[in-house]
Amino acid sequence: MASLGAEGLRAVTPEGTWQAAPPTRVHGNPTGAGDSAVAGLLSGLVEELPWPQRLARAVALSAATVESPVAGEFVASTYEDLLARVAVTGEATAA
Repeated sequence: MASLGAEGLRAVTPEGTWQAAPPTRVHGNPTGAGDSAVAGLLSGLVEELPWPQRLARAVALSAATVESPVAGEFVASTYEDLLARVAVTGEATAA
């Protein structure tokens, strides 16, 4: 897993390789954005979501955290909006 900063996340896993990017650049305070990305990945792992959905969740949550005026919080409406529009590219590894 690698952070691409404002450009999103890249994951290389035994299941495949994917890159997720937010649909637009979000401006604000990046404090806590990395923690939010980890939280998005972990919640997707717990829910057994496929990697593309985990990455989309992590990118949307991270961006919504940047937009929040309070460090460590996120803007729920931004999260919901971005989650539906995060671009995930890549492919699963052939089994």
